[in-house]
Amino acid sequence: MAVNRRKNTIPYRTYGSAAYSPAYDGNAARVPRREEEPRRAPAPQPKKQVRRQERTRIEVRQAGTVAPFAVVGFLAVAVFAVMLITSYTQLMVANNEMVTLRRELSSLKEENITLSAQYEKVFDLATIQAAVGDTMIRPTGDQVVYIDLSAPDTVTVYGEPSVADGLQNLLDGVEDVFSSIIEYFR
Repeated sequence: MAVNRRKNTIPYRTYGSAAYSPAYDGNAARVPRREEEPRRAPAPQPKKQVRRQERTRIEVRQAGTVAPFAVVGFLAVAVFAVMLITSYTQLMVANNEMVTLRRELSSLKEENITLSAQYEKVFDLATIQAAVGDTMIRPTGDQVVYIDLSAPDTVTVYGEPSVADGLQNLLDGVEDVFSSIIEYFR
């Protein structure tokens, strides 16, 4: 069962005389070879002209104006930075004082316990009764006074704050800020 197959090594797409030409690549138009390409004549080079060398002109840009809002903005940032630094220093000073006051409070509590124990030893009621004798008597009803604190707290304000007081408080606040800044840098 051998099958006879034709061996066709070069596939041709056309019939006729071109079918038997092995150089035919299937295109109707042939790509020209390099030797066959038409050559152009070289373009004439322009004559060299002598150019005068000119000095380059330096253009100076006019100085720009500073925007007033930028100046105000930078000043505001500087003031806020200084205020931030002074507030941090005040915070550190307050923290330092708080630590020292807590230490002092603990030592004072210990001292209070010691002194109250000594006070109780000194003022013993039996010792006082023995020292005074029978001259000590209880107070009578007309000597006792009771205070009634059941009424709510009230506050009476005399005089309304005026605008001048508000401006004075503002000026005092600004003066306080600048004095704290000056004190910081001393």
